[in-house]
Amino acid sequence: MSDAAPLAVFGAGGKTGTEILRHAVRKGMEVRAFEHTLPEPSDRVDNVEYLQCDVLNDDFSSELEGCRAVISALGIEFSPSTAIDPPPLYTEGTRKLVEAMSTTRISRIVVISAAFVEPQPSVPAWFELTARPALHNILEQMRAMEDLLERAKGLKWTAARPGWLLDEPYTGEAVISDERLAEGCFRCRHADLAAAMLEFVCENTWVNAKPAIARPEEDRFENVSALKAELGID
Repeated sequence: MSDAAPLAVFGAGGKTGTEILRHAVRKGMEVRAFEHTLPEPSDRVDNVEYLQCDVLNDDFSSELEGCRAVISALGIEFSPSTAIDPPPLYTEGTRKLVEAMSTTRISRIVVISAAFVEPQPSVPAWFELTARPALHNILEQMRAMEDLLERAKGLKWTAARPGWLLDEPYTGEAVISDERLAEGCFRCRHADLAAAMLEFVCENTWVNAKPAIARPEEDRFENVSALKAELGID
């Protein structure tokens, strides 16, 4: 598939998805942005084609025709209800993406997983004790998604494993390491994750791999108070 062919981005209205669109447009790439609920015009990224799509229920194969790769920024927002019974976006949603890719002869996909699907030596003990139990069901879905990708035949996949996501400006300083977070790295900015995912596609790197992505941050972003404030954990 030509490098000039469009890139399909799913979950394009979320924080990471929007940053992927911005990075892609700056690189002069054509993008098709798929989102369950289309953003208001004022919230859209210029020069991007937006398409409404329910990944779990729609047939979107025709909209994928001619795309060179898929980036999935699909994600589940943490809440008490989604923590207990998360919708199957990572599992069934990714399966639907892979099926549509097979139909349209697209072989490259990059998805968002999480570093915390397995123990991370650099992660603070309080995070393991406090957040991991709350995120258990979501993390199990991500693990199942990774297994699905590994079993798919002929697929060139990358499961990006960011640290605890942070909504702060792009730095370009993310540390990328194989499967586990680098020493001293715990958090990953949405914008840095987006740039890394786009790079994996453009440079065809980390194929059939699970790169962990994070960078050292100030204590105010990494201490237990920040976790409680962001996840609503008492």
